[in-house]
Amino acid sequence: MRYQFEQCISKGKIVKINIDPDLISKEMREAGNDLDVCEKSLKESNFKWAIIQAYYSMFHSFRALIFSKGFREKSHICLKYAIESLFVDNGLLDNQLLQDFDYAMKMREGADYGHIYSADTALELVNSASKIYENSKELLKQ
Repeated sequence: MRYQFEQCISKGKIVKINIDPDLISKEMREAGNDLDVCEKSLKESNFKWAIIQAYYSMFHSFRALIFSKGFREKSHICLKYAIESLFVDNGLLDNQLLQDFDYAMKMREGADYGHIYSADTALELVNSASKIYENSKELLKQ
């Protein structure tokens, strides 16, 4: 929703930046590294870390996208609103990927702080992270 995105901007939780291709590439490298590691954690039945790493792969993929539009977030929830406003609302990204990110945010918090995690959730998030990474690469043409 544009309103929430604008609220993040007015509160300084999203700021305008110069578009820096090196910064975008760095975020995509981090997203790819986190994706590789979460797949390994999943294979090793380390479900808590697979969930956390999958979330951070999504986070870095989405960060790269908003960097490409000249914005930087200062909160995880504002990253979600920026993706929604800049990519989903404009038809550039499927809303399901944003919903996957929102779900991953909650599952990461549950795994990290509540010690709640499962094989099914880990597998689901690893698959979502892979889709988000591939879609982000396509949007960025990297």
